[in-house]
Order: sequence, then C-alpha cells, then structure tokens
Amino acid sequence: AQAQAFQPSVEIVEQFDDVRLVAFVDEKYLENYPQWNPLSDAPPLSITKAIQSVSRFYKVNNAHSMSNAIKEIELRTIPKHQGLWHYLIKVKLGNNSSVGYQVYVVLMTGKVIPAMIETESYK
Repeated sequence: AQAQAFQPSVEIVEQFDDVRLVAFVDEKYLENYPQWNPLSDAPPLSITKAIQSVSRFYKVNNAHSMSNAIKEIELRTIPKHQGLWHYLIKVKLGNNSSVGYQVYVVLMTGKVIPAMIETESYK
C-alpha cells in the first residue's frame, strides 16, 4: 500500500463555524469531475443526494444510521480548481463524543471524505 504522503492530493482547509478543518482529496477523484456554474445551473449533486451519501458512509463506519444528525450544510469551491465545488456537512455525534460533531467533505460525485478537525493550539 502507498502512503498518503506519496499520493497526489488536494488539501482542503476550511474555517467552519469556530473550527479549522483539513481534508485531503486524492487527485484521481477530480478526474472527470463535474464543473458547476452557480449562476446558470443546479449543482451536479443535489443536497438530498449529498446527505444520502453521508448517511451511507456514516452507517458503514458506525454500524448504525444517523437520525436527525445533520446540523449544517455549506457549499464551497475546491481551492485552486475553478468551477469545482464541494459540500461541507456537519453531523452531530452521539452524546459520548468529546467533539460533539464530525464534518464531511462531499464531492459532487458523491464521494465522502471525513475532515480532520484541527485542535486549537495553546500559546
């Protein structure tokens, strides 16, 4: 297996509410990626389909379904890739989580990538 460091990837760094998020998107996921012009078209992936993608990903990785867990959705551009967009979807986690939520990057192809929440550095 090849390490992530050797895979060509696009780093997505976002400020979302009061936290900083980082996600790495493998360049291969951007090949044949649908472009979107928000002034003339509907997004290539609807919000409903983006939520369904996160729900499937969540169920596979948590052995149970989300229920009323979507707390926020934003639509943003992919850095340095004109016309390419992605969703950020914030999902509330169970009461036992110290973070309280997880944020997912959802590509317009339906690919779901969990974002890493950067902890605040102490001075």
